[in-house]
Amino acid sequence: MQNENFKSENFKEVQDLIALKRYEQPDDAYFEEFLDEFHRRQRQELLQRSSRSLFFERVGTWFSGANKMRLLYGGGLAYAAFMLAFVLWPKQNDPAQLPTAPVEHLTPLGQPVPDEEGKDMLAPDKDKTPHREAY
Repeated sequence: MQNENFKSENFKEVQDLIALKRYEQPDDAYFEEFLDEFHRRQRQELLQRSSRSLFFERVGTWFSGANKMRLLYGGGLAYAAFMLAFVLWPKQNDPAQLPTAPVEHLTPLGQPVPDEEGKDMLAPDKDKTPHREAY
């Protein structure tokens, strides 16, 4: 059955047409227009894609030729980005206030220590010499 198709008149006409077209070549303007059209379509295709898909494609391309140094650079870059975000993340303006209560300090004999100027003993006085007693 295949032999019949090869010997048919239509097949002979197609062979003659291909033989004639073999020697035809388009002029140089055709190739210039083709190149311009090809570049235009490439740019148009890139503009239609989302920036997220382009980012993932570029990251995938970068890791496709992954050798040890590239993986190390990628890990270092991810760590640097994480630390930068950690340092630059906005912090609360007011620190958490812990509830405190006045404290009464007693001497070993059970007598209260006189408090100077009514200050709380929790606030250290940096200008004064420390009070030291030997027991």
